[in-house]
Amino acid sequence: MRGDYYFGRIIRMRKERMEERPAVEEISRLYPAVHRCLRMSGQPVGEGDVTARMASVLRRLVAQGPLTVGELAGQLRLSMAATTELVDRVEDRGLVVRARDRRDRRRVFVRVTDAGHAAALTALPREEDPLARAVRAMTPGERQGLVDGLRALLRAARADG
Repeated sequence: MRGDYYFGRIIRMRKERMEERPAVEEISRLYPAVHRCLRMSGQPVGEGDVTARMASVLRRLVAQGPLTVGELAGQLRLSMAATTELVDRVEDRGLVVRARDRRDRRRVFVRVTDAGHAAALTALPREEDPLARAVRAMTPGERQGLVDGLRALLRAARADG
């Protein structure tokens, strides 16, 4: 009797996995395509070769004034290494400069230059990015379904560890 219970449970689990397979395969196929289609961080968004990530740095500095790389990393939700590399690229273009704090020489602030200020103004507004355009083209029901589905996927992924 007990063996029948376990055998039935195994059969149900296999059936559930078989039913999940098409969804897993479709998500695996769609995710990279969506990412490629909507990825904007490495593409120019204004005049010159300013990318969306660079424009985000410039806009923050214009709005808030000088920030440390650590403060930028926190606001951009990037690692220190990724933020340092990003600031290096923006600095190489002459759009920001690094300056030591006069009171605490260990602190280095990133400050926008006049050229960086101009680049921030010519970069596309955030609402013009590909994700915003795609979401705008969806019906309210499609938007809510996407948000609900992504939340459920994230919740399930986090629960798995």
